[in-house]
Amino acid sequence: MTNVIDQEWFSSRLKDQNMSLRSLAKNLGMDPGAVSRTFSGQRKMQMEEARQIAHFLRVPVSDVMAHAGVSVDLDGVPNRIMLAAVITEDGLLNRLPEPKTLPQGLIERAHAAISKAGNGRIIAAQIRASDGPLALWDDAVVLFMPTEDVEPSAIGMLAIYRCRDTNTQGIARLLRARKTGEALIQNADGGTAELILETAAPVLAVLP
Repeated sequence: MTNVIDQEWFSSRLKDQNMSLRSLAKNLGMDPGAVSRTFSGQRKMQMEEARQIAHFLRVPVSDVMAHAGVSVDLDGVPNRIMLAAVITEDGLLNRLPEPKTLPQGLIERAHAAISKAGNGRIIAAQIRASDGPLALWDDAVVLFMPTEDVEPSAIGMLAIYRCRDTNTQGIARLLRARKTGEALIQNADGGTAELILETAAPVLAVLP
C-alpha cells in the first residue's frame, strides 16, 4: 500500500539546503534506494528517521512527519504531554510548581511530534512574552523530550538547554557543541553566547 507523502515538499527542502537525496541517504546511513522508496510513499518513514531528516533539513520534526503522512494515535494516553514550564520573554525556562494537563485540542495538534512506537515523555512549555523577540510566539506551546545529555540532533536546531554551572534553562538555537559541554547558542534577539551545557534537547514542535 502506498503511503501519502508530499514528495515535492522534501525535494524543495533539499534544494533549499543545496543537498541531494544521495547526501541525505549518506547522512542517515541508509541506501539511497530505501530513501527514494520512502519519499515515493512505498516505504513508511520511521520516527527516528524523521528526527534525523528534520536535523538534516533544519526544520521541525513535526513538519517532516506531517509531510510524510505519519500520524500517531494517542487514544488511551491523553496525559502523556504535560505543561511543566513557562518560557519568559528573555528566553529562560521556569518550571511550574505542578505540571498541568494540556487541553485535548492541543494534544491532538501535537500528534505529529510523538512517536507511537516509543515511550518517550514529552514536555510542554508555554511562551509568555508580551515584549521582546519572543512576543511573536506569545502563548505558543513548545514541545521537547527531556534528556540527560547534549543531544547531537539538537546542534543547528532550536533547542531547550540547561547550563552546567548555573542550572539555568532556556530556549535558543544551538549553533555548535562539543562533547565536553562547551557550546555556542544564538538567542531569540540574534545575539550569541558561549555556555557550558549540561543538556540540550531539540524542540520537536512549536504550537501557536
